[in-house]
Amino acid sequence: MKSGRLLAGDGGGEMEQFNGVVGSLAAGLGPYAPKVIGALVLVLVAWIGSRLVRTAVTRLCQKRGLDEKLQSPGFSAMLANVGVGVVWLFTLPGLLETLELKGLLDPVNVMVSRIMGFVPNLVGTIVVFGIGFLVARIVRQIVTGMLRAAGSEKMAERMGLTTSLGEGGLAGLVGSMVFAFIMLPVLAASLEPLGLDAVTKPVSNLLDTVIALIPKVTASAVIVAVAALIGRAVAGITTGVLSGMGFNRLSQHLGLGEMGRAGARTPSELAGSVVMFAIVIVAVMQACEVLGFAILTTLVANLGAVMAGVAVAGVVMIGGLWLSNWVAGLIRAGSAVNAPALANLVRGAILFFTAALALRQAGLPGDIVGIAFGSVVGAIAVGVAVAVGVGGRHVAGRLLEEAVQALRTEPPPSDAPPIRFPD
Repeated sequence: MKSGRLLAGDGGGEMEQFNGVVGSLAAGLGPYAPKVIGALVLVLVAWIGSRLVRTAVTRLCQKRGLDEKLQSPGFSAMLANVGVGVVWLFTLPGLLETLELKGLLDPVNVMVSRIMGFVPNLVGTIVVFGIGFLVARIVRQIVTGMLRAAGSEKMAERMGLTTSLGEGGLAGLVGSMVFAFIMLPVLAASLEPLGLDAVTKPVSNLLDTVIALIPKVTASAVIVAVAALIGRAVAGITTGVLSGMGFNRLSQHLGLGEMGRAGARTPSELAGSVVMFAIVIVAVMQACEVLGFAILTTLVANLGAVMAGVAVAGVVMIGGLWLSNWVAGLIRAGSAVNAPALANLVRGAILFFTAALALRQAGLPGDIVGIAFGSVVGAIAVGVAVAVGVGGRHVAGRLLEEAVQALRTEPPPSDAPPIRFPD
Protein backbone atom coordinates (compact mmCIF):
# COMPACT_ATOMS: atom_id res chain seq x y z
CA MET A 1 0.00 0.00 0.00
CA LYS A 2 2.83 2.33 0.82
CA SER A 3 4.60 1.60 -2.47
CA GLY A 4 1.38 2.34 -4.43
CA ARG A 5 0.97 5.65 -2.68
CA LEU A 6 4.58 6.53 -3.52
CA LEU A 7 4.00 5.77 -7.24
CA ALA A 8 0.82 7.80 -7.24
CA GLY A 9 2.65 10.65 -5.59
CA ASP A 10 5.49 10.50 -8.12
CA GLY A 11 3.02 10.41 -11.04
CA GLY A 12 1.16 13.41 -9.75
CA GLY A 13 4.42 15.37 -9.47
CA GLU A 14 5.38 14.61 -13.07
CA MET A 15 1.99 15.74 -14.32
CA GLU A 16 2.32 18.95 -12.38
CA GLN A 17 5.76 19.54 -13.90
CA PHE A 18 4.45 18.86 -17.44
CA ASN A 19 1.51 21.18 -16.92
CA GLY A 20 3.89 23.82 -15.62
CA VAL A 21 6.11 23.57 -18.70
CA VAL A 22 3.11 23.69 -21.03
CA GLY A 23 1.71 26.64 -19.16
CA SER A 24 5.03 28.51 -19.33
CA LEU A 25 5.32 27.77 -23.07
CA ALA A 26 1.75 28.89 -23.67
CA ALA A 27 2.36 32.04 -21.66
CA GLY A 28 5.48 32.79 -23.74
CA LEU A 29 3.90 32.01 -27.13
CA GLY A 30 0.59 33.61 -26.34
CA PRO A 31 1.55 37.11 -27.56
CA TYR A 32 2.98 35.64 -30.84
CA ALA A 33 -0.05 33.58 -31.72
CA PRO A 34 -1.99 36.48 -33.28
CA LYS A 35 1.13 37.54 -35.19
CA VAL A 36 1.66 34.06 -36.60
CA ILE A 37 -2.00 33.77 -37.50
CA GLY A 38 -1.87 37.20 -39.16
CA ALA A 39 1.25 36.21 -41.13
CA LEU A 40 -0.44 33.02 -42.30
CA VAL A 41 -3.45 35.04 -43.41
CA LEU A 42 -1.18 37.42 -45.36
CA VAL A 43 0.57 34.49 -47.02
CA LEU A 44 -2.78 32.98 -47.97
CA VAL A 45 -4.02 36.28 -49.40
CA ALA A 46 -0.76 36.82 -51.31
CA TRP A 47 -0.91 33.31 -52.72
CA ILE A 48 -4.51 33.79 -53.88
CA GLY A 49 -3.63 37.20 -55.33
CA SER A 50 -0.60 35.85 -57.19
CA ARG A 51 -2.69 33.04 -58.67
CA LEU A 52 -5.29 35.54 -59.85
CA VAL A 53 -2.62 37.81 -61.34
CA ARG A 54 -0.95 34.89 -63.14
CA THR A 55 -4.28 33.75 -64.60
CA ALA A 56 -5.30 37.27 -65.64
CA VAL A 57 -1.98 38.08 -67.31
CA THR A 58 -1.83 34.75 -69.12
CA ARG A 59 -5.37 35.05 -70.47
CA LEU A 60 -4.82 38.66 -71.53
CA CYS A 61 -1.64 37.77 -73.40
CA GLN A 62 -3.33 34.81 -75.07
CA LYS A 63 -6.29 36.96 -76.06
CA ARG A 64 -4.03 39.60 -77.58
CA GLY A 65 -1.78 36.99 -79.16
CA LEU A 66 1.41 38.61 -77.88
CA ASP A 67 3.46 35.43 -78.23
CA GLU A 68 2.61 35.17 -81.93
CA LYS A 69 3.03 38.88 -82.62
CA LEU A 70 6.40 39.06 -80.88
CA GLN A 71 7.43 35.59 -82.11
CA SER A 72 8.39 34.68 -78.53
CA PRO A 73 6.57 31.61 -77.13
CA GLY A 74 7.52 32.32 -73.49
CA PHE A 75 6.67 36.02 -73.36
CA SER A 76 3.25 35.60 -71.69
CA ALA A 77 4.68 33.22 -69.08
CA MET A 78 7.45 35.71 -68.32
CA LEU A 79 4.93 38.52 -67.79
CA ALA A 80 2.87 36.25 -65.52
CA ASN A 81 5.94 35.44 -63.41
CA VAL A 82 6.77 39.14 -63.16
CA GLY A 83 3.24 39.83 -61.89
CA VAL A 84 3.53 37.07 -59.29
CA GLY A 85 6.88 38.44 -58.14
CA VAL A 86 5.44 41.94 -57.74
CA VAL A 87 2.58 40.60 -55.58
CA TRP A 88 4.97 38.75 -53.25
CA LEU A 89 7.35 41.73 -53.17
CA PHE A 90 4.67 44.05 -51.83
CA THR A 91 3.44 41.36 -49.41
CA LEU A 92 6.88 40.86 -47.86
CA PRO A 93 7.07 44.13 -45.84
CA GLY A 94 3.62 43.53 -44.30
CA LEU A 95 4.56 39.97 -43.45
CA LEU A 96 7.77 41.04 -41.71
CA GLU A 97 6.01 43.85 -39.88
CA THR A 98 3.30 41.46 -38.63
CA LEU A 99 5.99 39.17 -37.26
CA GLU A 100 7.85 42.20 -35.81
CA LEU A 101 11.14 41.17 -37.42
CA LYS A 102 12.72 44.61 -37.35
CA GLY A 103 16.16 43.41 -38.43
CA LEU A 104 14.80 42.20 -41.77
CA LEU A 105 12.04 44.77 -42.15
CA ASP A 106 14.26 47.87 -42.50
CA PRO A 107 16.37 46.63 -45.48
CA VAL A 108 13.25 45.33 -47.21
CA ASN A 109 11.49 48.67 -46.71
CA VAL A 110 14.48 50.50 -48.21
CA MET A 111 14.51 48.15 -51.21
CA VAL A 112 10.78 48.51 -51.79
CA SER A 113 11.03 52.30 -51.43
CA ARG A 114 13.73 52.44 -54.09
CA ILE A 115 11.72 50.22 -56.38
CA MET A 116 8.62 52.34 -55.86
CA GLY A 117 10.67 55.46 -56.60
CA PHE A 118 11.95 53.87 -59.81
CA VAL A 119 8.52 52.75 -60.99
CA PRO A 120 7.40 56.23 -62.20
CA ASN A 121 10.59 56.55 -64.24
CA LEU A 122 10.02 53.12 -65.72
CA VAL A 123 6.42 53.97 -66.50
CA GLY A 124 7.56 57.19 -68.17
CA THR A 125 10.05 55.26 -70.29
CA ILE A 126 7.40 52.75 -71.31
CA VAL A 127 4.92 55.51 -72.15
CA VAL A 128 7.42 57.48 -74.26
CA PHE A 129 8.60 54.38 -76.07
CA GLY A 130 5.06 53.11 -76.62
CA ILE A 131 3.81 56.41 -78.05
CA GLY A 132 6.86 56.73 -80.28
CA PHE A 133 6.45 53.14 -81.46
CA LEU A 134 2.79 53.71 -82.36
CA VAL A 135 3.59 56.95 -84.19
CA ALA A 136 6.44 55.27 -86.10
CA ARG A 137 4.17 52.39 -87.14
CA ILE A 138 1.45 54.75 -88.34
CA VAL A 139 3.93 56.85 -90.32
CA ARG A 140 5.45 53.70 -91.84
CA GLN A 141 2.04 52.49 -92.97
CA ILE A 142 1.21 55.91 -94.45
CA VAL A 143 4.52 56.17 -96.32
CA THR A 144 4.32 52.59 -97.59
CA GLY A 145 0.76 53.07 -98.82
CA MET A 146 1.53 56.37 -100.55
CA LEU A 147 4.58 54.94 -102.33
CA ARG A 148 2.69 51.88 -103.52
CA ALA A 149 -0.15 54.07 -104.75
CA ALA A 150 2.40 56.21 -106.61
CA GLY A 151 3.73 53.15 -108.47
CA SER A 152 6.98 52.55 -106.63
CA GLU A 153 6.89 48.81 -107.36
CA LYS A 154 6.71 49.43 -111.11
CA MET A 155 9.67 51.78 -110.87
CA ALA A 156 11.62 49.16 -108.89
CA GLU A 157 10.77 46.58 -111.55
CA ARG A 158 12.06 48.88 -114.31
CA MET A 159 15.25 49.41 -112.34
CA GLY A 160 15.71 45.66 -111.88
CA LEU A 161 15.50 45.79 -108.08
CA THR A 162 12.50 43.51 -107.55
CA THR A 163 14.55 40.42 -106.67
CA SER A 164 16.94 42.17 -104.30
CA LEU A 165 14.23 44.10 -102.42
CA GLY A 166 12.31 40.97 -101.35
CA GLU A 167 8.62 40.73 -100.49
CA GLY A 168 8.23 44.24 -99.08
CA GLY A 169 9.43 45.89 -102.25
CA LEU A 170 10.71 49.42 -102.58
CA ALA A 171 7.80 50.87 -100.59
CA GLY A 172 8.44 48.47 -97.70
CA LEU A 173 12.15 49.35 -97.67
CA VAL A 174 11.48 53.09 -97.55
CA GLY A 175 8.80 52.57 -94.88
CA SER A 176 11.22 50.57 -92.72
CA MET A 177 13.86 53.27 -93.10
CA VAL A 178 11.35 55.94 -92.01
CA PHE A 179 10.35 53.74 -89.04
CA ALA A 180 14.00 53.41 -88.00
CA PHE A 181 14.62 57.15 -88.35
CA ILE A 182 11.67 57.88 -86.04
CA MET A 183 12.53 55.20 -83.49
CA LEU A 184 16.13 56.32 -83.00
CA PRO A 185 15.26 59.67 -81.34
CA VAL A 186 12.34 58.01 -79.54
CA LEU A 187 14.71 55.45 -78.04
CA ALA A 188 17.10 58.19 -76.96
CA ALA A 189 14.26 60.16 -75.34
CA SER A 190 12.80 57.10 -73.61
CA LEU A 191 16.07 56.42 -71.78
CA GLU A 192 16.19 59.83 -70.10
CA PRO A 193 13.39 59.23 -67.51
CA LEU A 194 15.25 56.22 -66.11
CA GLY A 195 17.92 58.41 -64.57
CA LEU A 196 20.57 55.69 -64.93
CA ASP A 197 23.39 57.92 -66.15
CA ALA A 198 26.00 55.16 -66.13
CA VAL A 199 23.89 53.19 -68.60
CA THR A 200 21.93 55.83 -70.46
CA LYS A 201 24.73 58.31 -71.20
CA PRO A 202 26.83 56.00 -73.44
CA VAL A 203 23.70 54.78 -75.20
CA SER A 204 22.40 58.32 -75.61
CA ASN A 205 25.74 59.51 -76.98
CA LEU A 206 25.77 56.64 -79.45
CA LEU A 207 22.22 57.40 -80.54
CA ASP A 208 23.05 61.10 -80.88
CA THR A 209 25.97 60.21 -83.13
CA VAL A 210 23.76 57.97 -85.25
CA ILE A 211 21.06 60.64 -85.45
CA ALA A 212 23.66 63.22 -86.51
CA LEU A 213 24.78 60.88 -89.30
CA ILE A 214 21.26 60.38 -90.65
CA PRO A 215 21.23 63.55 -92.84
CA LYS A 216 24.67 62.74 -94.22
CA VAL A 217 23.75 59.13 -94.92
CA THR A 218 20.52 60.24 -96.57
CA ALA A 219 22.34 62.77 -98.74
CA SER A 220 24.95 60.18 -99.70
CA ALA A 221 22.29 57.63 -100.59
CA VAL A 222 20.45 60.21 -102.71
CA ILE A 223 23.68 61.13 -104.51
CA VAL A 224 24.49 57.51 -105.34
CA ALA A 225 20.89 56.72 -106.32
CA VAL A 226 20.62 59.74 -108.63
CA ALA A 227 24.02 58.94 -110.11
CA ALA A 228 22.93 55.36 -110.74
CA LEU A 229 19.80 56.57 -112.54
CA ILE A 230 21.79 59.08 -114.59
CA GLY A 231 24.46 56.48 -115.31
CA ARG A 232 21.83 54.01 -116.45
CA ALA A 233 20.33 56.57 -118.82
CA VAL A 234 23.73 57.66 -120.15
CA ALA A 235 24.77 54.02 -120.56
CA GLY A 236 21.66 53.37 -122.65
CA ILE A 237 22.36 56.43 -124.82
CA THR A 238 26.02 55.43 -125.22
CA THR A 239 25.08 51.88 -126.18
CA GLY A 240 22.60 53.09 -128.78
CA VAL A 241 24.99 55.64 -130.32
CA LEU A 242 27.93 53.24 -130.49
CA SER A 243 25.76 50.47 -131.89
CA GLY A 244 24.54 52.82 -134.63
CA MET A 245 28.14 53.77 -135.44
CA GLY A 246 29.07 50.12 -135.98
CA PHE A 247 31.04 49.78 -132.76
CA ASN A 248 29.89 46.17 -132.40
CA ARG A 249 31.99 45.29 -135.48
CA LEU A 250 35.10 46.79 -133.92
CA SER A 251 36.83 43.44 -133.46
CA GLN A 252 36.50 42.72 -137.17
CA HIS A 253 37.92 46.13 -138.09
CA LEU A 254 40.87 45.49 -135.79
CA GLY A 255 41.57 42.16 -137.42
CA LEU A 256 40.63 40.14 -134.36
CA GLY A 257 37.76 38.27 -135.97
CA GLU A 258 34.45 37.56 -134.25
CA MET A 259 34.80 37.87 -130.46
CA GLY A 260 32.48 36.54 -127.76
CA ARG A 261 29.92 33.81 -127.81
CA ALA A 262 26.34 33.95 -128.98
CA GLY A 263 24.11 35.80 -126.53
CA ALA A 264 27.05 37.55 -124.85
CA ARG A 265 27.11 41.30 -124.30
CA THR A 266 28.08 43.35 -127.31
CA PRO A 267 31.02 45.80 -127.26
CA SER A 268 28.60 48.74 -127.23
CA GLU A 269 26.86 47.32 -124.14
CA LEU A 270 30.23 46.84 -122.43
CA ALA A 271 31.13 50.44 -123.24
CA GLY A 272 27.82 51.59 -121.76
CA SER A 273 28.52 49.60 -118.59
CA VAL A 274 31.96 51.21 -118.32
CA VAL A 275 30.39 54.67 -118.62
CA MET A 276 27.83 53.84 -115.93
CA PHE A 277 30.55 52.46 -113.66
CA ALA A 278 32.59 55.64 -114.08
CA ILE A 279 29.59 57.83 -113.17
CA VAL A 280 28.81 55.70 -110.10
CA ILE A 281 32.46 55.82 -108.98
CA VAL A 282 32.42 59.62 -109.10
CA ALA A 283 29.15 59.65 -107.13
CA VAL A 284 30.55 57.25 -104.52
CA MET A 285 33.57 59.51 -104.11
CA GLN A 286 31.29 62.50 -103.50
CA ALA A 287 29.16 60.46 -101.08
CA CYS A 288 32.25 59.49 -99.07
CA GLU A 289 33.26 63.14 -98.95
CA VAL A 290 29.80 64.08 -97.62
CA LEU A 291 30.10 61.40 -94.93
CA GLY A 292 33.51 62.73 -93.94
CA PHE A 293 35.38 59.49 -94.64
CA ALA A 294 38.67 60.99 -95.83
CA ILE A 295 40.48 57.67 -96.16
CA LEU A 296 37.64 56.10 -98.11
CA THR A 297 37.40 59.19 -100.32
CA THR A 298 41.10 58.94 -101.14
CA LEU A 299 40.77 55.22 -101.82
CA VAL A 300 37.86 55.70 -104.21
CA ALA A 301 39.66 58.59 -105.91
CA ASN A 302 42.75 56.44 -106.44
CA LEU A 303 40.57 53.63 -107.77
CA GLY A 304 38.92 56.05 -110.17
CA ALA A 305 42.31 57.31 -111.36
CA VAL A 306 43.50 53.75 -111.97
CA MET A 307 40.33 52.88 -113.85
CA ALA A 308 40.67 56.05 -115.95
CA GLY A 309 44.27 55.13 -116.79
CA VAL A 310 43.22 51.63 -117.76
CA ALA A 311 40.44 53.04 -119.97
CA VAL A 312 42.88 55.41 -121.71
CA ALA A 313 45.32 52.52 -122.15
CA GLY A 314 42.56 50.49 -123.76
CA VAL A 315 41.76 53.34 -126.16
CA VAL A 316 45.45 53.70 -127.04
CA MET A 317 45.75 49.97 -127.66
CA ILE A 318 42.66 49.96 -129.87
CA GLY A 319 44.07 52.90 -131.83
CA GLY A 320 47.39 51.11 -132.20
CA LEU A 321 45.67 47.98 -133.50
CA TRP A 322 43.73 50.01 -136.05
CA LEU A 323 46.83 51.95 -137.15
CA SER A 324 48.94 48.79 -137.48
CA ASN A 325 46.30 47.07 -139.59
CA TRP A 326 45.89 50.15 -141.79
CA VAL A 327 49.65 50.55 -142.40
CA ALA A 328 50.08 46.82 -143.00
CA GLY A 329 47.25 46.95 -145.54
CA LEU A 330 48.93 49.82 -147.39
CA ILE A 331 52.22 47.92 -147.54
CA ARG A 332 50.56 44.75 -148.79
CA ALA A 333 48.78 46.74 -151.48
CA GLY A 334 52.11 48.09 -152.76
CA SER A 335 54.57 46.46 -155.16
CA ALA A 336 57.47 46.13 -152.75
CA VAL A 337 59.49 42.94 -152.63
CA ASN A 338 58.45 40.65 -149.74
CA ALA A 339 55.50 42.94 -148.97
CA PRO A 340 53.73 40.48 -146.60
CA ALA A 341 56.82 40.03 -144.44
CA LEU A 342 57.49 43.76 -144.38
CA ALA A 343 53.84 44.45 -143.49
CA ASN A 344 53.98 42.01 -140.56
CA LEU A 345 57.25 43.56 -139.39
CA VAL A 346 55.83 47.08 -139.47
CA ARG A 347 52.61 45.91 -137.80
CA GLY A 348 54.58 44.26 -134.99
CA ALA A 349 56.71 47.38 -134.47
CA ILE A 350 53.63 49.61 -134.23
CA LEU A 351 51.96 47.23 -131.77
CA PHE A 352 55.18 47.03 -129.78
CA PHE A 353 55.41 50.77 -129.20
CA THR A 354 51.64 51.06 -128.77
CA ALA A 355 51.78 48.51 -125.97
CA ALA A 356 54.57 50.49 -124.29
CA LEU A 357 52.53 53.69 -124.51
CA ALA A 358 49.42 51.91 -123.20
CA LEU A 359 51.30 50.57 -120.20
CA ARG A 360 52.55 54.08 -119.44
CA GLN A 361 48.98 55.37 -119.59
CA ALA A 362 47.84 52.53 -117.30
CA GLY A 363 50.04 53.96 -114.57
CA LEU A 364 53.13 51.78 -114.70
CA PRO A 365 56.36 53.71 -113.98
CA GLY A 366 58.37 54.72 -117.05
CA ASP A 367 61.51 53.00 -115.78
CA ILE A 368 59.79 49.63 -115.56
CA VAL A 369 58.28 50.00 -119.02
CA GLY A 370 61.63 51.14 -120.47
CA ILE A 371 63.53 48.26 -118.90
CA ALA A 372 60.95 45.71 -119.99
CA PHE A 373 60.77 46.83 -123.60
CA GLY A 374 64.52 47.47 -123.77
CA SER A 375 65.04 43.90 -122.65
CA VAL A 376 62.66 42.68 -125.34
CA VAL A 377 64.44 44.70 -128.05
CA GLY A 378 67.83 43.48 -126.84
CA ALA A 379 66.63 39.87 -126.82
CA ILE A 380 65.31 40.25 -130.37
CA ALA A 381 68.60 41.81 -131.52
CA VAL A 382 70.66 39.07 -129.91
CA GLY A 383 68.40 36.44 -131.41
CA VAL A 384 68.73 37.95 -134.86
CA ALA A 385 72.50 38.22 -134.47
CA VAL A 386 72.82 34.63 -133.33
CA ALA A 387 70.51 33.43 -136.08
CA VAL A 388 72.44 35.34 -138.73
CA GLY A 389 75.75 34.26 -137.28
CA VAL A 390 74.88 30.58 -137.08
CA GLY A 391 72.89 30.47 -140.30
CA GLY A 392 75.35 32.62 -142.34
CA ARG A 393 78.51 30.85 -141.24
CA HIS A 394 78.88 28.87 -144.45
CA VAL A 395 78.13 31.89 -146.63
CA ALA A 396 80.73 33.98 -144.81
CA GLY A 397 83.29 31.18 -145.16
CA ARG A 398 82.65 30.92 -148.88
CA LEU A 399 83.00 34.66 -149.38
CA LEU A 400 86.26 34.69 -147.42
CA GLU A 401 87.63 31.80 -149.47
CA GLU A 402 86.77 33.58 -152.73
CA ALA A 403 88.58 36.70 -151.50
CA VAL A 404 91.71 34.68 -150.68
CA GLN A 405 91.67 32.99 -154.10
CA ALA A 406 91.38 36.38 -155.76
CA LEU A 407 94.47 37.61 -153.94
CA ARG A 408 96.43 34.53 -154.94
CA THR A 409 95.61 34.90 -158.63
CA GLU A 410 96.44 38.65 -158.71
CA PRO A 411 98.56 39.56 -161.89
CA PRO A 412 102.32 40.49 -161.50
CA PRO A 413 103.31 44.14 -161.36
CA SER A 414 103.90 46.02 -164.68
CA ASP A 415 107.29 47.21 -166.05
CA ALA A 416 106.48 50.86 -165.68
CA PRO A 417 109.13 52.91 -163.95
CA PRO A 418 108.50 53.55 -160.33
CA ILE A 419 107.13 56.87 -159.23
CA ARG A 420 109.73 59.11 -157.70
CA PHE A 421 108.88 61.79 -155.22
CA PRO A 422 111.03 64.90 -155.12
CA ASP A 423 113.32 65.34 -152.20
